[in-house]
Amino acid sequence: MTPSSYYFALIAKSFGIDRRNKRLHEASSEMGLLREAEYQLGLRLWEKIEPVEEMSVEYWNLRKHMKGLTEMRQKLDELKIQLAEFHEKRAEILNAVSPEQLEVEMQRSQLLQNMERLTYERDMVVRKARNLRRVHEGLLTKIEVLKRDEHPETKINEVVQSIYDLKEEFRELKLRRQELAEALEQGDRDIDENENKLAAFKQLKRDEAAVIFQEMGQVNRELSQLRSEIGNIEGQVRQLQSEVGRYISRYTRRNPMCYEVAKSERTMVEVMRMLRISIAMNHKLADFK
Repeated sequence: MTPSSYYFALIAKSFGIDRRNKRLHEASSEMGLLREAEYQLGLRLWEKIEPVEEMSVEYWNLRKHMKGLTEMRQKLDELKIQLAEFHEKRAEILNAVSPEQLEVEMQRSQLLQNMERLTYERDMVVRKARNLRRVHEGLLTKIEVLKRDEHPETKINEVVQSIYDLKEEFRELKLRRQELAEALEQGDRDIDENENKLAAFKQLKRDEAAVIFQEMGQVNRELSQLRSEIGNIEGQVRQLQSEVGRYISRYTRRNPMCYEVAKSERTMVEVMRMLRISIAMNHKLADFK
């Protein structure tokens, strides 16, 4: 608000045109701009205010905080690098395959292939035995028919011999089936043993990775605490810089040292002065105390 607009508003108010909410809104917006300007001015000038005796507390506190922030940010970067290294190391441990583990995995593959072959052969033996049983039943029926129709004894004996041969073949298949069953049982035990070995390798890697994970957790806690401390100090720094900007802008005309410090920012200081005047006029029009 300029002085001319202030007088026009004052005249309008005398005629009953009261825009109190608008004045308060403008004052609030201008106050926000002023606070940001105070911070920006302090940010630019705080390193030059050592000669200003009234700002010595703020100056030395800012020096201390800035040094602390530099050290903490360096520590933050170191912790981030350390955490990245831990992530890489943990991934290497989990993805690594030792020669011993590779050998066990190859054995497992061979065992599975052998089990597949044995299972196929067992199924073939069972299928062949079923076919022999059907042929055997057919031959028994044939003998009954031959005897009933009084065929020659030689014909019947031929069928009996065929049955005997079938029984011998069936007995061999039965023995082979038992051998295959035993081989499959042994194969299951071998696979279980192999799986236990692989599980032991995996558990060993998990145990090694767990140690790294604990260290990662410690680093993450340190990072979290450090970020919290940095955020807290940055808030204090911003507050101190705002106070520096507020003091310098207010006392530029009354304090020669402030004038010297603010020479390079005279335009901003003047804008801030006009903002304070405008805020005061808006508050006055709104009867704000």
